[in-house]
Amino acid sequence: MNHFLACGTSGRELADGERCLLTALQPGSVVLFARNVASREQVMALVDELHALPGSPLVAIDLEGGRVNRLRALVGELPSAAAAAAAGVEACRALGEAAGAACAHLGVDLDFAPVLDVAWPDGWLAREGRCWGCDGAAVERLARAFLKGLETYGVRACLKHYPGLGSGMVDSHRELPVLGNGVWEEERTFAALASPQRAAMVAHAMCPQLGEACAPASLSRRVVQRLAGLGCGLVLADDLEMGALAGWGGIGERGAAALAAGCDQVILSNLIKEREPLVEHVRRAEVEDAALAALLKRGRGRFEVFRQGLSRPRVTWDEVERAADRARRLAGMSR
Repeated sequence: MNHFLACGTSGRELADGERCLLTALQPGSVVLFARNVASREQVMALVDELHALPGSPLVAIDLEGGRVNRLRALVGELPSAAAAAAAGVEACRALGEAAGAACAHLGVDLDFAPVLDVAWPDGWLAREGRCWGCDGAAVERLARAFLKGLETYGVRACLKHYPGLGSGMVDSHRELPVLGNGVWEEERTFAALASPQRAAMVAHAMCPQLGEACAPASLSRRVVQRLAGLGCGLVLADDLEMGALAGWGGIGERGAAALAAGCDQVILSNLIKEREPLVEHVRRAEVEDAALAALLKRGRGRFEVFRQGLSRPRVTWDEVERAADRARRLAGMSR
């Protein structure tokens, strides 16, 4: 099993060739995107098929609300973190409940949410409406409410983007952000909300404040080990395809570097043809690098611990729709 791979899949069902490839690769996680979503029956069938693959991968999704809503075709618009935060704690919990109910109904194990970055002035994430507040205390209080809602339905959360992208002025999908002193406040929020049952995602951003001025956080052993020390569960590197890593080699090299830094999983979302070469590159590097081999073994153990005890209640679609409607109503928005 290649537990370290969290990859996307191409369509709304598994074609024979892709099923064979995933059977051979045995990724630790498969991530759903809007391209994989047409109807709830179709998504449930796809999730069941993914779970039935050898190794029984986790199924994950990005479901924050606002612009980051891979289930828009099923549940409609959901409030952004900023919109829910403006409406108060109850609205933030309701957003988490809407995400949790939808994931539980569809069989999704892991939601890549909530964002713990602070909305610093001129920060890119603040402009996207993806932050809960303008200071760490507000982010902690409101993200905790979202987590309570999400985890009510047995869905695992992923705290992101360590050490805190709030002070980054550019979009890491396109460029490499350089973080400011705000990371100290953001790290306290990660420390307050980290737990072994919650994953955490490491950003592709330079963070000299944490003693790393030579590599993005996701490729820095110093930064990744600092995160692991906060007591979180599975540690993921953000998507390897992002432009912030353009200066750090090809996909295979980036993946091996993130795993050598101590990440347990790396995400490969859209470059479907790179899944097999990425795994092959990492396995070759493992043979040549005893330290990487030890980290992969440790990561496999951490992955197995993280996915133990996953249990989701039975949730009807009516309950999902009520939860989504309530989240919208409390945030003052329509469907």
